[in-house]
This record gives sequence, C-alpha cells and structure tokens, in this order.
Amino acid sequence: MKQSIKAGSAMLFMAVICWVSGFGQSVRGASAAGGIEGGGDELKIVRSYADALLEHGRDKYGTEHSPLIASALDRQTLSLLQFSGKPKRMEGIRNGDRMLSGANPMHDQDVYQVLYALTELTGQRRYAKEADKTLKWFFEHCQSPVTGLMTWGEHIGWGFRKETIVYARGDNHEFFGAWVLWDRAFALAPKACERFALGLWEHQVHDHETGDFSRHAAWEKHRTGTHNGYPRHGGFYIATWAQAYERSKKDVFLKAIETLVDHYNNNSSPQTGAIPCSINPSRITIMWPESNLSLAIDLWDAAEKVPAKLAEKMRRRALQTDQIYLSLKHDFGPTGKGFVAGANVHTLERLAEGAWTDTAVWATSYGNSTDAKIAMLCYLRYKQVKRDGYRDLTLNAAGRYLYSEPDTKITLYPGPVADAIFLMLACYELTGQEFYLDRAEHFAQRAVGVFFDDSSALPKASSRDNQYETLTGSDDLMAALLKLWAVKNRPNVKIPIEYNSR
Repeated sequence: MKQSIKAGSAMLFMAVICWVSGFGQSVRGASAAGGIEGGGDELKIVRSYADALLEHGRDKYGTEHSPLIASALDRQTLSLLQFSGKPKRMEGIRNGDRMLSGANPMHDQDVYQVLYALTELTGQRRYAKEADKTLKWFFEHCQSPVTGLMTWGEHIGWGFRKETIVYARGDNHEFFGAWVLWDRAFALAPKACERFALGLWEHQVHDHETGDFSRHAAWEKHRTGTHNGYPRHGGFYIATWAQAYERSKKDVFLKAIETLVDHYNNNSSPQTGAIPCSINPSRITIMWPESNLSLAIDLWDAAEKVPAKLAEKMRRRALQTDQIYLSLKHDFGPTGKGFVAGANVHTLERLAEGAWTDTAVWATSYGNSTDAKIAMLCYLRYKQVKRDGYRDLTLNAAGRYLYSEPDTKITLYPGPVADAIFLMLACYELTGQEFYLDRAEHFAQRAVGVFFDDSSALPKASSRDNQYETLTGSDDLMAALLKLWAVKNRPNVKIPIEYNSR
C-alpha cells in the first residue's frame, strides 16, 4: 500500500537527530526549574501523587463514605473544589464534561493503572489492593438499577455529597474512551460487569435489527437515541461484549457484536468502503479516520474472544479500515497539516474547513486531537498487524516532536504532554534509538516544571488552572512518567499501563 505522507518530514527528522541526541544528554537527571523537589525522579513524583490521593482524595463526604477517589480536587487542601457560583471555565473544555463533585472512573482510569503499576515496580501490594477496593466498590454500588449502566463516561459520575449519580450534562451515559481494565473489573465484580454489558445492548443500542444507536443513552431509565453511533463508540461496546462473551458464553453478546459490525458494513461508502462518522444526515458524508481506526483496534482484539466465523468478519472490517487509513494524505512536513482528522467518506479527500480537518502538535480542545494521540493509535494498530505503513506514520508524526517544545503560550494541558512522552517511548521501542528516550525525558522534565510546584503532590489541571482534574489528563501524565521511569530503570519489567486515550 502506497503511503501518502509528504516527503519533507523525513529529511527534517534526520537533520534534528544529532541536535536531539546531544541535547538529551544534558537533560537526563536535571531538575525542572520551579518543579517539585526531586523532579528528575519520576518514581518519587508518581508515588507522592498516589499516596496523596489514597490518603486524602477519597470519598469522605455525605452520609456514606466510600473508597472512591475524586476526579477533581483543590491541590492545596486535597478536598473537593468549592464554588461560589458556576465553576470557572477552562479554555477548550466543556463544563458539561467535568466531574467536580465526585468520581468518574472512566476519566480516572490511569489513576488505577498507576496504582497497579506501582505494585509491580515497588513490590508494595497496598497500591493494587486500594485500586481493587475502589473498582470493586464502584461496580457493585454505582450501577443503574434499571439499565445496568455505570455512572461514568463523558457526562456523569458518582457524587460524594449526594451518594448517587451526578450530572455534568444531563443523565447521558456515554463512553469517554476505551476502558482497558475489563480483565480486572470482571475479576472483582463479575455479575455487575456482565449486567453492564447486557445494559449496553438493551439500553444503549436502539435498533437490534439494524444496529442504529446513539452514543448517548439515559442512565436512569430506558431512553435510546439514533443516528449517532460513532465507530469508536461501537468499538468500545464490542470490546465490552467480547469480554462478557468470553466469560459467560451467552449468545446475546455475539448477536450484539455482529449487529454492530453489520451496521458499519451496511452503512459504509459504496465508493471507498469507509465508514461515515455517523448516519446523521448532516454528517453522513464525513469520515473521522481516527474513529474508524479506534474501531479497528477493538475489533482486532475482540476477535480473539469469539467464534471463528464472527472473528473473520470482524477482522475483514478492520483490515478494510487499514487499507483506507493508510491511503490518506497525512502530512508531517515542517508546516504540515498532520493527520487527516476529517475526510469525505466517498472520495477520502481531506476536509478543508470545519471542526474536523487537521491535527496539531500541542494545541487541543474538545473534538480535536494532537499528532501524538493519533500516532499512538497507529502504534497500537501496528502492534496488532505489523503493517509498515503504521510504523511509518508513528515515526513521521514523532519527528515533529523532536524539534517542538510544549507550547506554554496556550492553555497547555497535561494530556498532550503525556501523549508526547508515550509516543517517544513507543518510537524508542520500535527503533532502539536513544534520542527518543532522551526526548521523552525532556518532555517529562518540562511537564514537572509546568504542572507541579512545591505546594502539592498533585499536578495542575493546566498551565493556567491550579486545581487538579483528571479530565485534562493529569492522571495520564502520571502514567507516562511512571512508564518512562520503568523503561529507564526496569526495562525487563512489563508494567500494566496500556494507552487508552482514543
């Protein structure tokens, strides 16, 4: 498959290698100016963060205390945020997505990955034990008695003061991203997890014949929607149903999976085979390539858990996405447009206007992605199928980070810096080139300087906002720092941190 990437990036990529390699040596072990003490020791930073959350960040409010960990905290008092009116808005972040008065484990997923990884790296069982306690309580206490859906995702969470669901934007249940902790969740609360999987089919998918659904469904009662079944969300459901089928062997989960696969096949473009972002008439000609790629990743993993005939259908759909995605005109020249973030579903031409056009190195807001985030999806898909096109995309996207610094002129969030660190570590794994590791460490030091100070063990929500919030990727940054430390110091230890920002 011909790879449509502008050629200029490769030359510039090689030109900066010598500069980066030398620069990285001066970064190693240095402390970030203005950062917390011991800024070069990522393990120390992450342990301090985890200890602070476990000791002070739990649910100590209302009439019933629980082991749940808050999604947002005052960094100095380590208590829930207090507001005299509406919370101050953050640039590029919708207040309707923020969970400011309780827990949202889907926002907080990397908190738990960090705790499990700390047990692997330190031998201290208490970290994994506390993660288990928290997730078990969540799945056994925070599930709708009517729909079986959980209080998590894009818009809802579990309120500490009210001891029930809290709404950031209506009672809409919507996946925030991939949930990569199903193995642990099923081990801790198998009945609740299976009930959730069934709830996704019965109360999220509107039409059980055509597979039409909306990413939004009511948590408290049966209320489904139509025409907004984004491919990435379908992938999240399919991953859930495959986990449930593997354990229960109930045919209902196979029917659910096949219905959604057929839905995407039946609604794909007859000209290109690409899946539109939804069948909403206002968007049916638009493809979001990263959404399709995320679906392919979930289809491929889920195929290992289902019977052969269905698995073959799932893999065919994923491989068709590969052919399409690798033909797009991604552009990583010095002034390039990055990944194709939106295209015409029938021609595959990049959109020239609107919200879905290009990616950027650092800037991000609702609905937009950085180069690093999409490159990490390419890396995940490369690990599944070993197609050189995905490896090339990963490395070409990384090239722009070798000569670019985190942009503190904008409102910089921890998530994009975490993605950059993860990407450098992925490229180090792919190539063995030390300058990627050096660059990852450089970004780590910059992150410590921007998001930490000596007043708290918790990172700031942004370069301009002093509270702690997982929505902006604070926990992702901690996971990235810990993975960096492990790669440097325990390269033979496989730690349980899986990239999940998709």
